[in-house]
Amino acid sequence: MMKFLRKNNKIIFLVFTPILAVGLVLSFTIWSSPQASGGATGSNQTQAPQGGDAVKGMLTDIRQFEQALKAAPDNPTMLVNLGNKSYDLGVQYFGLQQVEDGVKYLTKATEAYKKALEIGEPDANVATDLATAAFYSNQYDLADEYFNKALEIDPEHLTAKRNYGVFLMEAMQNYDKAIQQWEAVLALNPDPTTKSSLEQLIQDAKSRK
Repeated sequence: MMKFLRKNNKIIFLVFTPILAVGLVLSFTIWSSPQASGGATGSNQTQAPQGGDAVKGMLTDIRQFEQALKAAPDNPTMLVNLGNKSYDLGVQYFGLQQVEDGVKYLTKATEAYKKALEIGEPDANVATDLATAAFYSNQYDLADEYFNKALEIDPEHLTAKRNYGVFLMEAMQNYDKAIQQWEAVLALNPDPTTKSSLEQLIQDAKSRK
């Protein structure tokens, strides 16, 4: 299973399920998703909770956000909160091998993030999180669109570049373009842990060519 490291970006880790093999991070955190091999970045680190009580708590939080949005449907902050909690629950379900439920809540996350971006200010973190959730829920066109939107907003967004590279390698088998994204991140002088992760990803991509 993957670790959740949070900041403003969820990171992709390589995860193997009947439906997908990935390795991304979230933008509203630092690194986020089920873990196997791979990584990405964020800040404010928290570990993903385990078990049924965690799922019940997340479902309660999601219902509360949905109730609040009935009174204020155009509140971008509340929509992002709903997206974040839905993302967490989706990944939690993947960890419990409940793939269908995982895809359901990751799709819900993409919907909340998308509405937040439509009514709020441009935000590379939210766009990265949307793209990452779309990748995990097999919405590849949406993932590609929002990785590019994130990089239009912030061309040096580390997590967007890192996750986009994982997407290009795992979903699109475009190894050269994936390596370009990671080499661009390395040029930004990331921290040693991120640097090591990126170098491993580059090695992996080269071995697949």
